[in-house]
Amino acid sequence: MEQNNELIFDVISGDDEVILDVISKYNDIYKTDFTVLEFNYDEVVMAKIKVTKYEILNIFHLGYCFSARIEKKRQKGEINW
Repeated sequence: MEQNNELIFDVISGDDEVILDVISKYNDIYKTDFTVLEFNYDEVVMAKIKVTKYEILNIFHLGYCFSARIEKKRQKGEINW
């Protein structure tokens, strides 16, 4: 069942370019509307994300897609965190 209410949440993204790319591709494939509202560059990079067109599973699935992309970059030696 699709949710129709706005949800805003913060995530540790570690890399602003990767999270933007993952969100863009995820939105294209699953017809969601995840948007990064802002980044907070402190000890770690935090992303404030908004979504209005989603199912609760999409939130968990987006997290999985992001962590899979990060792991792939680790294996290639492109990142070391």
